[in-house]
Amino acid sequence: MLHFVENVEQIIENIKTIEHYLNSDVPEEKEFARDLVKKGRSMIIYKVNGQNHFAPARFVGYKKNSKSAHIENENRESRDTAPAIQSLLGKPFTHAPIEKEFNDYAGSFKGNTLKSKRKYWRVRGDDNKYYELTNEVVAETVE
Repeated sequence: MLHFVENVEQIIENIKTIEHYLNSDVPEEKEFARDLVKKGRSMIIYKVNGQNHFAPARFVGYKKNSKSAHIENENRESRDTAPAIQSLLGKPFTHAPIEKEFNDYAGSFKGNTLKSKRKYWRVRGDDNKYYELTNEVVAETVE
């Protein structure tokens, strides 16, 4: 049974996991992560080397989530995780330029992106700046 995240560090841990999958040499991991992003309705925004990246709330919102745990918990939705994420990151927002960035980002993956209005949360670090990963951190992250 998966439990909801209780702090920003757990959200960041899941962001590192999804980013690891997105950059994986294992095709199944890469496809899993890309599908989650393309189908996301509620997204967490973070930066990688200065560029906005997006992780689905329905993955990020559970403690120590992984591909296998997510598949076992497949019928959960972002509305399940939204209250936990909102309690940590504040109210979600919508913003046309961010929506365009998301569509460009998700559009770089094979397949169609869900045609839906999305809501977004942005992760901030302890210094109140937007949370940013570097390639080195991504490369070190393992499941």
